[in-house]
Amino acid sequence: MPKDQAAPSSDEIIAQMDVLRSDIAELSKSVSHLAKDRAGKARDAARDQAQTVADGAAQMSRQAEDAVRAQPLAATAIAAGLGFALGYLSNRR
Repeated sequence: MPKDQAAPSSDEIIAQMDVLRSDIAELSKSVSHLAKDRAGKARDAARDQAQTVADGAAQMSRQAEDAVRAQPLAATAIAAGLGFALGYLSNRR
C-alpha cells in the first residue's frame, strides 16, 4: 500500500467483502446455468444419436426379414452352414 493512502476502515472492508460475496454468488449461478445448458444439449445429441442407431437397426432387421421371406431355402442353408462352422470352431482344441 502506498504511504499516502490510508488503511481502509473495517466498515469499508466489510462492504467490499459483501460485494465480493454477491459477485461470487452471481458467478456460481452463471456457471450452474451454463452447465445445465450444456448438459441438456449433450443429452439431446445423445438421444438423437441413439434414435438414429435404433432406426438403422430396425431397417437392417426389416431387410433381413425381407431377404429370408424372398429366399427361405437360401437363408436356411446359410444359417445351417454358419451353425456348422461355429460348432466346428468351438469344438476344436
